[in-house]
Amino acid sequence: MPNDRSDSPVEDPESSQPSQPSQSPRSSEPLQPLQPSPDADAAGDDGREGMIVRTFVRDGRLVRLPARWTRKKVVLRHIAEQTFVPGVEYPERTVDEKLRGWCEDGEVDHVTLRRHLVDFGHLRRSDGIYARPADSARTGSA
Repeated sequence: MPNDRSDSPVEDPESSQPSQPSQSPRSSEPLQPLQPSPDADAAGDDGREGMIVRTFVRDGRLVRLPARWTRKKVVLRHIAEQTFVPGVEYPERTVDEKLRGWCEDGEVDHVTLRRHLVDFGHLRRSDGIYARPADSARTGSA
């Protein structure tokens, strides 16, 4: 069953309209504002990267990918850093399982997310084996 997210506004720094409280699709209670996480705030000196992550990642789920490349890089780097250990090899099945958790109830599927992580250099692929390179820690900063 397709998930239409158009009825729940998402705070988007690319938009000039303010965010409005929305209802959780699984509950009648309004969603609470997210509190900054320490790792998100540490992403940038001014908290800019943390704000980008908080905008597009909610409750450990990717809401959607940003349209702007610089913001997309920040979000993808965050997902890679939170999901994969540098230098550890993962079979494709394991990568897919880990990425499905990020994509649940979102607009992006795990295959698209995996492709973006590879394209942006946050994961390397060889013969169906994936690894996060040790030097990807600062790749894609805004």
